[in-house]
Amino acid sequence: MKGAVDGGIDIPHSTKRFPGYDGESKEFDPEIHRKHIFGQHVADYMRHLQEEDEDLFKKQFSQYIKLGIAADSIEGIYKKAHSLIREDPEHKPAPEKEIKPKRWNRRKLSKAQRDDRVKQKKASFLKGQE
Repeated sequence: MKGAVDGGIDIPHSTKRFPGYDGESKEFDPEIHRKHIFGQHVADYMRHLQEEDEDLFKKQFSQYIKLGIAADSIEGIYKKAHSLIREDPEHKPAPEKEIKPKRWNRRKLSKAQRDDRVKQKKASFLKGQE
């Protein structure tokens, strides 16, 4: 919702909906909201897991590790993405992939194919009888 509001769409909202709002003190902390926008809560969680449980960290963030993304580089990735969106906000559809559906059962045979199969089986059976 924050991105839509920032983009200029008029959506009735309140800061109570955003991260950083404290229900007890009824105050909004924009710094917490900024951290969520730039993925710092994910980076903090990555650091926490890396210190506490290395196996869970490797399981949870395996794709990040594979791509070489460290906790310190997450904010830069988000800033780069935001700048690219500002440069050209028009949506570009991804190229369509050629998808061949899987088939676990055999395709139906045509009448001619079935008749031919019966002829082959008869011939094979008769050959075995001789």
